[in-house]
Amino acid sequence: MTRSSKKTVTADADGMRLNRFVARSGIASRRRCDEGIRNGMVTVNGRLITNPAEKISQGDLVLWDGAAVTLPELFVAVMNKPSGYETTMNEGASRPVSQLSVGMPRGAAPVGRLDIRTGGLLLWSNDGELVYRLTHPKWKIEREYILILAKPPEREAVEKMRKGVYIAPGEFSKPGSVEKTGSKTLSVVLTTGRNREVRRLSKFSGIPLIGLERVRFGSVHLENLQRGKWRKLSSEETTALCKAVRLNR
Repeated sequence: MTRSSKKTVTADADGMRLNRFVARSGIASRRRCDEGIRNGMVTVNGRLITNPAEKISQGDLVLWDGAAVTLPELFVAVMNKPSGYETTMNEGASRPVSQLSVGMPRGAAPVGRLDIRTGGLLLWSNDGELVYRLTHPKWKIEREYILILAKPPEREAVEKMRKGVYIAPGEFSKPGSVEKTGSKTLSVVLTTGRNREVRRLSKFSGIPLIGLERVRFGSVHLENLQRGKWRKLSSEETTALCKAVRLNR
């Protein structure tokens, strides 16, 4: 079989584990890919490989049951998640956010999580490394939230939030900024994405919430995106996200 540069391993997959490479192609789930590799479904440069952890290199030709395995085109999208949807791909959930992802390519998954009661900006991508870097605190990608309050917050409580508070034993949370955007709304910017961090930050600062929305992730904004809808990012938006985490895509 004649090799084609479009069918061989590209530079961004150099050194990737074979099972991850095959799974990212969208052929099957990671578990099924592992089984297929162990059962002799995969060759690399004509050599049968049965170890899912085998590392592949740029220029390798990977075949699954005789067909070339290639990674899909990079896909990144933004969704305006409604409150009441769970950020999970598990179809067994009562209202998984995947119900709103109709039309996205196979392999697209949420970037991080929004809890079931939080609405707003939710990124999606089919690139596992991009998802990982955008959610890892090492890269300090900003997330901006709008806190909706039952009453105007006390000045002391806002100052307490600005200085940071312990939201769990040994777990300190300090926002990058806390700004009033209305008499009963606050803008809070964080560079971490810990579980229910904004809600815990508000609770221990003495600022009770009645609603929570995420309006920005890195350089991406919701703009006028309707609730429950999604749109693919422009090439400029995608490039800016990749650059923010030093990923060449």
